[in-house]
Amino acid sequence: MKKIFNLCLVALSLMVFSNCSKDDDYKANTAAEANFAKMYPQASGVKWSTQDNHSLVEFRVENKDTKAWFDGAGTWQLTETEIPVSLIPTAIKTVFGQSDYADWRIEDVDYIQRLSNEPFYVLEVEQGETEFDLYFLEDGTLIKAFADDDHENNYLPNQLPAPVAEYLAKKHPGYKLIDVDMEHGRIEVEFIEGSIKKDSQFSSDGTWIRTSSDLAVNLVPQDIMDYLSASQYTSYRIEEVELVEVPNTHYYAFELESGHHEVDLRIHPDGRLEVMPND
Repeated sequence: MKKIFNLCLVALSLMVFSNCSKDDDYKANTAAEANFAKMYPQASGVKWSTQDNHSLVEFRVENKDTKAWFDGAGTWQLTETEIPVSLIPTAIKTVFGQSDYADWRIEDVDYIQRLSNEPFYVLEVEQGETEFDLYFLEDGTLIKAFADDDHENNYLPNQLPAPVAEYLAKKHPGYKLIDVDMEHGRIEVEFIEGSIKKDSQFSSDGTWIRTSSDLAVNLVPQDIMDYLSASQYTSYRIEEVELVEVPNTHYYAFELESGHHEVDLRIHPDGRLEVMPND
């Protein structure tokens, strides 16, 4: 009987070890482990490690490879879930099929959920030797597209400073937060208002500097389009247009192209045109 009991203990230990392991460098975070257990009670293959001063847990849930990050206090920050192409939301498939990347191969898909931020999908696509990461909201809104440089994406969210949060709540009620970037003494915030993607810049103390909004051509005021039509650039193709708001004024920034000639043009409400140097 004792022998059977001991065998049961060994079997139980092996089961626990197979379901949860920890790297040698893992710094114990009991709060994170408790919160994880509440969030993902069905998780299997659990493995804990420490990364970027966060507790990282890798696991499987609903047959999907998943990772979650918790901060030093054990607060959940981020979950990254690998999903099959077949589970990409229909709205994203539709927009992707109509985009410049429609004939690119979808290599990988991740679903990103972050504290206080709008969730999004990342499609890693490739064509030949070129790879791009495409960020979509679930409704199909394409919020980012940039070359994949083989560096691991760091999706950990930055905290939105209180003055910035207050400004956005007052100026853009109901906005959907996409990303917060803090560097070079500036705070840059990407968000969605209605169906329009916007980028706001703030100084380090939270003072608003500017906001740019992506616009479809049919949303540009008619008088601004008339100024463009009356200019020497009337035959140029409009690549992109943004509404740029700065303290006390605003203007429309056009990216224009004709053959191999590209022009960055600002049109002000009074009809004044500024040609900006190309970067």
